[in-house]
Amino acid sequence: MELLPDCYTDLCINGKWFHYAHGETAVFMLNGSSPLLFELDTMPTTEGELEMHLTCISESLVNK
Repeated sequence: MELLPDCYTDLCINGKWFHYAHGETAVFMLNGSSPLLFELDTMPTTEGELEMHLTCISESLVNK
């Protein structure tokens, strides 16, 4: 699905919730009162692309 401007998507990947404001290159991982900010390599244009970015971020957190 195409990511429409001026919207947002919340996704749960590997038990971690992410909030993405469409049209940005940053994504927040919800972490209690201290959300973590991650910069994406490229701006996703579809939900599938966003999910691929977030899966990589999530897996890197698990492997730490």
